[in-house]
Formats: sequence, structure tokens, C-alpha cells
Amino acid sequence: MEREWVTGDCWLGCERVGLSVLFLGPVQWDGQHAPFFACDDCLGRLMRQANSYFMQRRPAAA
Repeated sequence: MEREWVTGDCWLGCERVGLSVLFLGPVQWDGQHAPFFACDDCLGRLMRQANSYFMQRRPAAA
């Protein structure tokens, strides 16, 4: 599924506004929902962090 980049605000660390962002999914807090967007730079950082997490937890080769 191809996701569409839209103009909006980054909800991650940079908190920049009015740039291309990608919808990552809803954030749920205290029974409320909000749209969660990230810019390309922050999305790349998030992907690297997730990949590092996954690689550290891979089962050892037999």
C-alpha cells in the first residue's frame, strides 16, 4: 500500500511545521485519538532505531 505524503507538522523530535509528512497511524492516549505524522528526516531516524532494535534481538544462528 502506497502512502501519501501531505503537507503538515512533524510530531516527532524536530517538531517542524508546514513540510512533507507521512501519516504513521493514530496515537491513542487516555481514550482519545490523534493523527501521528513524521517528516522524512524523523522517519529515517525512527526506521534506523527500529532496525537496530530488531537486529539486537535476532535469534542466534544455529
